[in-house]
Amino acid sequence: MGAGAAVAVAEESATRSSYTIPPVQAWDPRSDSFAPYFPIGWYSFGPSARIEELADNGANTALYAGMGTEAWELGDTLQQMDVAKELGVKIVVGLHGAVVGTVQFGKPSTYGVVAEYVKALNEHPAMLGWQLGDEFSADAAPRINDTVRLLRELGSKHQTWQVHPHTWSQADVRQLMAHTDVCSYDGYTYIEDQPEFANKACARILAWQQAKAELIQTEGWAGNVNITQAVGCLCGDSPFRFPTVREYRWNVFSAISTAGARGTMNWIYSYWGGFYADDPQRFFDFRDHVVLPVNREQRMIARAMESGYNVGVVRSNLDEPTSITIPPATGPRSKFNKVGHILLYDVKDEKYFLIVSNNESQEHDVRLTLSDLPARVSSLAVEEPRRGRELELRNEGGGRYALQDRLAGYDVAIYVLR
Repeated sequence: MGAGAAVAVAEESATRSSYTIPPVQAWDPRSDSFAPYFPIGWYSFGPSARIEELADNGANTALYAGMGTEAWELGDTLQQMDVAKELGVKIVVGLHGAVVGTVQFGKPSTYGVVAEYVKALNEHPAMLGWQLGDEFSADAAPRINDTVRLLRELGSKHQTWQVHPHTWSQADVRQLMAHTDVCSYDGYTYIEDQPEFANKACARILAWQQAKAELIQTEGWAGNVNITQAVGCLCGDSPFRFPTVREYRWNVFSAISTAGARGTMNWIYSYWGGFYADDPQRFFDFRDHVVLPVNREQRMIARAMESGYNVGVVRSNLDEPTSITIPPATGPRSKFNKVGHILLYDVKDEKYFLIVSNNESQEHDVRLTLSDLPARVSSLAVEEPRRGRELELRNEGGGRYALQDRLAGYDVAIYVLR
């Protein structure tokens, strides 16, 4: 993804222990209704990534970026959408910047392939949304707004998406997002020769995400979708490395627990065209041994993320800004709390998921209290499926419960309460 303009902003102290971000919504044209949706998936260069591979990786979403400049893309996307329908996968169609960047509402000669794409894809059950270009700068806002108007005039109610680099200023993002529904951010910070959990990688990315959470909640945009780094080779001038198992898992769940993210999309699914040279197995190993286990955990919480997000009141003994010095970086950034947490409720299965991330390198004794729950807790036994552990809630009376655990540095625990 393209490099962003540099805007320096002073650090701020964290003031919230949780955020309330609207969900991504899936529109059903048949019933003209919307339903919350928790996207877990991969970016792809156009429709090159095969849906079967993404589904096998535990993903429920593909984002086919940069489309509309090649004649073959639309037909191939329709074929992939038919497969997606059978496998329960949704697709976001990313229109190329050259398509979005020329649209002037009221001038049909500037519309390019937009009408053709809407006619072909709008009624398909696998269609989730339209992404409008990629990391547009603020001067493109009029063209983006006109593209949204055009999509609506053509009868599409599918949500519109944008992705921004963390280095964009809040003012620029507000201008760009004036008529767009879903806000997502990318940030790729894991570089060769950096040690695991280097501050320039993990602390920087969460500080960026923290600042965006406040903006997105205030503006009422959906998603705050976390575009994670899933590239581990020389890309442009950047010698990326794959995040380790621990780094990747923390990246995904700290964004949910600390910054209220309502989706995770990986950049990028590609092991051809120069990516990984003659050694695609490096990508497969990352995909199958790092991403897949985390996708399975995300699938476990997906229904609760969609309809039981950020319930009750959760407090911890570490709801205070981190002591980490955030490395210098361009773009708005804020200090995150030492520990992030969020409580989800799965109404159908009548169980809670409490996600807690240690956002610092040292071990922490974490003490949490839960109150104002939407449904009673029937058992004081608490499971942590990933480690096969069982803990115990303490009933403090009056609908208030307490839980204590010790988390290693940059650890994440997902507790299941019934």
